[in-house]
Amino acid sequence: MPERRPPVRRLAYLAGVTTSVAAFALTLNGIATTQGQVRPDGEAATAVKRWEQQVADHGRRCHHPPAPAPAPTTPSASQREV
Repeated sequence: MPERRPPVRRLAYLAGVTTSVAAFALTLNGIATTQGQVRPDGEAATAVKRWEQQVADHGRRCHHPPAPAPAPTTPSASQREV
């Protein structure tokens, strides 16, 4: 007959699981309640505008030249229908 876990260990495990679930739920609740409440003249909005402007100014240009377009493939002589 397998040994049963001591009640203290079982309670400690349940307390840890409950704490983790509660922390996750509170985090999601905090995210949900602050959505859309960023001030348009705040520090976060300024940082996003600055980042968007950098992306618009630089586009896809970086230190590497753009990759060449792949050459169109044509069927070889052995693949063509006769």
